[in-house]
Amino acid sequence: MRELRSSSFWRAVLAEFLGSLLYALLGLGASLRWSPGPPSVLGAALAFGLAQATLVQALGHVSGGHINPAITLAFLLASQLSLPRAVGYLLAQLLGALAGAGVCFGGWGHHGAVTGDCGVQ
Repeated sequence: MRELRSSSFWRAVLAEFLGSLLYALLGLGASLRWSPGPPSVLGAALAFGLAQATLVQALGHVSGGHINPAITLAFLLASQLSLPRAVGYLLAQLLGALAGAGVCFGGWGHHGAVTGDCGVQ
């Protein structure tokens, strides 16, 4: 529990939050329908891949650059990450992804998303 009082723990949790927020925002933003045709699958895949690579490079020295809850869970199961840090990372990643999706939806709303209309009429 001493780990929860360290500033490096909270910096790492904040890095995971921001990384997940930006990952969701960039990936979903690339999946929006910007032209009359369907969104490009290749463009969306490249956006997600390049966003992941960039964020891991930028934030890896702070938190390990997990960005993805599956990676955090794998590190926990392999005993490479403590339970408090894994829980902090998982919460930060989930909240960050929700915030990124919320920013994306709030910014573009019903003007189109992966399905074409975000489910809004």
